[in-house]
Amino acid sequence: MNTLTTLRRTFAAAALLTVSATAAWAQDGQLRPVGSFERVEASGAINVVLRQGATTEVKVEAQPEVLARVRTEVEGGTLKLYRERQKGRVTGMGKAEKVTVYVTCPRLTGLSVSGASDVKGESPLTADAFSIKASGASDVTLQLTAKQLTATASGASDIRLTGRVESQQVHVSGASDYRAYELRSQQADVQASGASDAFVYVDGELTAHRSGASDVHYKGNARLK
Repeated sequence: MNTLTTLRRTFAAAALLTVSATAAWAQDGQLRPVGSFERVEASGAINVVLRQGATTEVKVEAQPEVLARVRTEVEGGTLKLYRERQKGRVTGMGKAEKVTVYVTCPRLTGLSVSGASDVKGESPLTADAFSIKASGASDVTLQLTAKQLTATASGASDIRLTGRVESQQVHVSGASDYRAYELRSQQADVQASGASDAFVYVDGELTAHRSGASDVHYKGNARLK
């Protein structure tokens, strides 16, 4: 066997080990036992993937040393997702610190996300009344069907919605965006301030308040109040 062939086989083996290690890490996760809940609260750069399903399940994916510090607790019907702080240590939020929590539940009525956390819906959500609160450079992306929606975004946060609601009450501030051209509604009350933008689809009554270099954009057959 010549030297070139040996080198090729060595590189191939090294590449295979790298791919295998990456695949094993990608599948690394932990199912957490939790009680029933109807709301989700995430903070501290947690990525949440939501599914509405017949059972309740919470799965956390992170590197082992990070996984041990992720808390999944239910208090008063709210699932709280956060990282436990380590005394005397400053931790970054790079790739090695990434945390993704997959949440499945039969009924969900609200979300609260903060501290650069992101929430994404993997399935459509259905509720009578639903509330969303995003702050501290957090993002929420959902497909939603509801009678009433209350949404608040602040501190450079974004909310992106599709689906249908009867009425929506929206408040955006602090360089935040509410993007809901694809969320059809019959009535909307929108307040935008602090260099924020709101985009809504309304076929009925629209009440809009804006200040501080903010704008409210609308589509549909809205009647301005």
